[in-house]
Amino acid sequence: MDRKKILLIGWDGADWEHIHPLLDQGLLPTLESLINRGTIGNLATLQPVLSPMLWNSVATGKFPDKHGIHGFVEPDPASGGARPFSSLSRSSKALWNIFSQSGLRSNVVNWWASHPAEPIHGAIVSNLFNGVQFHPEKGWQISPGVCHPEEKSSQWAPLKFFPSEVTAEHIFPFIPAADQIDQENDKRPGTFAKTFSEMMTTHSVATALMETEPWDFMAIYYTGIDHFSHAFMPYYPPRMPHISEKDFEIYQHVVTGAYRFHDMMLERLLQLAGPDTTVILCSDHGFQSGPGRPLGVPREPAGPAIWHRQYGILVAAGPGIKKDERIHGASLIDIGPTILHLAGLPIGQDMDGRPLIEILSHPEPIQTIPTWETVSGQSGLHPPGSSMPEGQKPEELLEQFIALGYIDKLDDDKEKQARSADIESKYNLARCLLWQQREDEAIPLLEDILHQTPWETRFIIHLADAYQRAGYLTQSENLLTNSFDLDNTPVIQASLLQAKIRLQQQRFQDALTLLKKIASRTPRFPEIPLQIGSLFLKLHQPEHAEESFRSALAINPELAQAHEGLSTACLRQRKIQECADSALAAVGLLHRLPTAHLNLGIALARSGQDQRAQLAFQTAANFAPQNPNPQRWLAFLARRNGDAKQAQQHQAAATQLRNKKTLLHARIHQRQHLTRSLPDIPNESERHHLIKKEHPRPSDIQPSGKTFLIVSGLPRSGTSLMMQLLAAAGKTPVTDNQRTPDQDNPEGYYELEDIKKIAQKPEILDSVPPEDSVLKVISMLLPQLPPQHQYKVIFMMRDLSEVAASQNKMLHHRGEEQKTSQPSELIRGLKTPRDNIIQKCQSAENHQLLLIDYGQLVSSPHSSLQKIADFASLPPSKIPDMLSTIKPSLHRNRS
Repeated sequence: MDRKKILLIGWDGADWEHIHPLLDQGLLPTLESLINRGTIGNLATLQPVLSPMLWNSVATGKFPDKHGIHGFVEPDPASGGARPFSSLSRSSKALWNIFSQSGLRSNVVNWWASHPAEPIHGAIVSNLFNGVQFHPEKGWQISPGVCHPEEKSSQWAPLKFFPSEVTAEHIFPFIPAADQIDQENDKRPGTFAKTFSEMMTTHSVATALMETEPWDFMAIYYTGIDHFSHAFMPYYPPRMPHISEKDFEIYQHVVTGAYRFHDMMLERLLQLAGPDTTVILCSDHGFQSGPGRPLGVPREPAGPAIWHRQYGILVAAGPGIKKDERIHGASLIDIGPTILHLAGLPIGQDMDGRPLIEILSHPEPIQTIPTWETVSGQSGLHPPGSSMPEGQKPEELLEQFIALGYIDKLDDDKEKQARSADIESKYNLARCLLWQQREDEAIPLLEDILHQTPWETRFIIHLADAYQRAGYLTQSENLLTNSFDLDNTPVIQASLLQAKIRLQQQRFQDALTLLKKIASRTPRFPEIPLQIGSLFLKLHQPEHAEESFRSALAINPELAQAHEGLSTACLRQRKIQECADSALAAVGLLHRLPTAHLNLGIALARSGQDQRAQLAFQTAANFAPQNPNPQRWLAFLARRNGDAKQAQQHQAAATQLRNKKTLLHARIHQRQHLTRSLPDIPNESERHHLIKKEHPRPSDIQPSGKTFLIVSGLPRSGTSLMMQLLAAAGKTPVTDNQRTPDQDNPEGYYELEDIKKIAQKPEILDSVPPEDSVLKVISMLLPQLPPQHQYKVIFMMRDLSEVAASQNKMLHHRGEEQKTSQPSELIRGLKTPRDNIIQKCQSAENHQLLLIDYGQLVSSPHSSLQKIADFASLPPSKIPDMLSTIKPSLHRNRS
């Protein structure tokens, strides 16, 4: 196979539910063109639906238990706290490692957990690139390990796009009614600017690398659709009942704008890639958009994942890809093996995914090797025992996780940070194992974290579920009854688990009565008719089972397990064609459904389509290697086709598996009444109180009722003059007088040295009387002010060339020299952090902001002084006192 370039584009959260209407309206012309010359389909996600785990499964072709990325943060062995999961945590080779040792060059941009950048054959700009900053004295600041090759960091750093650089020209296509926004009280434009700037940064870096760095494989990950959706999907049409008409009118177009902008970025990527490049565009999950959108978010880390739908998108186009075709049953775990096959490389047999050869017009034989992990060569993997580079700054990424709700705000207690990160990682790993039906491996993890945090209802539910699946029925029931008032609990999962236990105990009537009771309380929950259908199958009432499965599908047409159950119900009624249709629908949504493949094979065999039936039975056997039924049917087909030897082999395998299954059932039956020790579990009310304490939200903060007057701005922007004016008006400056007047500030600095520690010691403000005092807080510290207070911030704006000159002169007086030689870079370096801070203040619910121009204040002070008096609630009689304080002669370094 000739090797062509391969471009992998990740659109986090992209969903056909949003895309198809936009295609119909002609709003995504680039994507439509790509679709028309390629193959599309749903892409089933994994569990749990958390992006770091999912995108590393895309890159490795393996489930998270193999690749080692188990969430957002992990314990930090260096600091004793927590840090984002990193490339040091990944325990499997990614595609770019395999390509490197195969002599192919890769460029990787913004991929989850790609920091620190690996020294591959090619280039990596890691997911910490958004932490790049510009320091007015030191120039571009980029942490070690953010880029490979390291020496190109300074070349790529100016590609960072800052929120403060977002202009009206950027905003209006997304928010046409932006001019109606109350900028003082509406903080959502700040959220928009941050997400837009991150998206632009990724695109700027990606296109620069495509233009300047040679590559065989390119992987680019965009967060924009997911982040815009989390922030603005509640305003997406149709209007939800709790959304005001005004908010709906202003913000209803943001998500559509995100898709349209991604289409524009895609156009440039395809131009740079060229027509001979194979393009794979995919998303890790979808996003809720209909009337069933969540009205709230669970109070737990990663609670926003409730918005994620289980199917993302897949588009593949390029040389050798079928045109205008549709694929069914693809999973994101299949992307990695497919790319290896496209590159002419073998697939590791330890990979969990499969190459999607059905997208190829002329598929070649699949090559395999036992594993890539032991293949020698320069893969670029970090050596075992590598540590995080010194000077790394993951704070911005952690702040993003917190802002999106994916992790709780980090406690100052490092030990608690590490413990919390460890617990969440184990919880996510346990959910991954449960999804793979590996209950026995999940149980110890869940027992461990529940003993540490017995108030977490989510841990109780998952452990009870694991017990029930593994056959520990008494233990599961004990855990539920110790934790819930099962007759009245609002936790629907607890009641459903109780019904499953009754079903496993063959107390069928009890289970049915309980399920009907649950259904009367929550009629729109598809899991209930799904479970009722399974119960009717146990009762050998397939006609009632069919009715229940169809009810589940009426609620959620994409519930693959309901299609699978429906195929079984139809098979038992000898509705062969309906069985085949339902089984195909099930595996078309979620390929890893062995019972659906088995049912499909039976339906095909009974229709005389032996060759297709054999493929279905082999697939069922691959996904359920312990089930004897696929082998039994393969033996039947072999006998029917006159292959006695093959029939004998399959029959022997079926007999062996049946004997094993009998022993397994006996062992599980023995577990039924076994019990294990349980921790003391608080009641539901106490747990709710503890969960609120452990997982606080901004709305939980109790306002102190205090409002502090703050003076802020960049160093050398006139903050000391403003302190003098307010002191003259009767306000008491809060200062320790440690910094005395000097030639740069002959009237004094009015500073409090301890304010620099405000993040670690918020109690500093407890001794400050808010009514008559004023406090100087340098601009960079404003976001660290304690959130329980209100702040009225007078922010000094000064011509940046004057600020630069004044700072330079101060450095000279101290015997230091300015390290930034380019004036344009220096101005950008001053403007960006200043504007970012202003934007954060404007977005903060507890901040009021007054911008005062320093030059105007000195040259024509009257209008500025009136604004200051009104803002600080000063009587007009104080304005002359402030006016007499201004000394124009001290306005030096004028532009």
